[in-house]
Amino acid sequence: MAQSMMLIEKCSHCVSWYDIETGARQGRVELPDYPHEFVVDDAFEYAYVGHYGVQNSGIDGTDGRSVIVIDIRKQQIVHTYDLGEHARPHGIDLDAKGRLYVLSEWTAHLLIKENPRAFDQGWDHITPTGGTKSHLFALTADGETAYSMNLTSGDVTMFKPYDPSVAPVSIKTGEKPEGRAMRADEKLLYTTNRISNTVTMIDTETLKVIRSFPTPNDPCRIYHDTKRNRLVTMNHLGGSFSVFDEETGEELHRQDTPANPLALCLDAEQDFAYIAIDCEQVQRFSLDTFEVVQTFETGKEPDVMVILPDGFSNHWKGLS
Repeated sequence: MAQSMMLIEKCSHCVSWYDIETGARQGRVELPDYPHEFVVDDAFEYAYVGHYGVQNSGIDGTDGRSVIVIDIRKQQIVHTYDLGEHARPHGIDLDAKGRLYVLSEWTAHLLIKENPRAFDQGWDHITPTGGTKSHLFALTADGETAYSMNLTSGDVTMFKPYDPSVAPVSIKTGEKPEGRAMRADEKLLYTTNRISNTVTMIDTETLKVIRSFPTPNDPCRIYHDTKRNRLVTMNHLGGSFSVFDEETGEELHRQDTPANPLALCLDAEQDFAYIAIDCEQVQRFSLDTFEVVQTFETGKEPDVMVILPDGFSNHWKGLS
């Protein structure tokens, strides 16, 4: 393995790259204060980073109003997209066609850039979610349907990003829905409810809740381990992550973390989970044995991360 990680360090106000095996930093780019969520294109050429502008969703402030484009191979900023009034970009994603979607928590609108590599300004579509304080979203591969997790309206809304004439549909899942994971077949949407401490399953055809099951305290993210038919939740204030049987909802394993977990990702092979922890660490766990197989130190408040392909660091040879 010669893999690298691209990691937002929110309170160091930067993005860094690390060698997964050694923990050595392989690069760093300074960003505006409090960057947060980001997405990488399929070619691993560009990353699109939302400038959220505050440390977390409970803090007031609307300074964050942009999406920063980073050339990953050159480790440099190449463009910044202005969001105008649509402050606090949080959820961010790309569809199968490479179109960019950015969710403004402040205005609860989804902004779409059909060609994010154009490096111009302006947005091609701006659509209301139908909720308030829209924080994260799930998106079908074709981009035609989105599901917004709305913190203050306390619901999940289904809406059509390219057809605002279709009224959003509100789905009540529990208190403070936030985490989301859609099955690859797009028939089920899993959500976590941070105050209710539950996982909820939504049938995407009927838009009805078909089942819920309990979790530890504060499940803020959820991931689908398709290799083992399991669900993984990150329990922020619970100081842990949990693994559940997808069919029964039985908790198979709970792993305490040294401090509150901040972000989690699974590698492409779904062999390992990587967890950013609020003690300036990233830990790598085996999803088979749950053994901690690697720990390395990071900057302040490590956050969202992406695992880059084997050998990607060859692009950085000779960079200053």
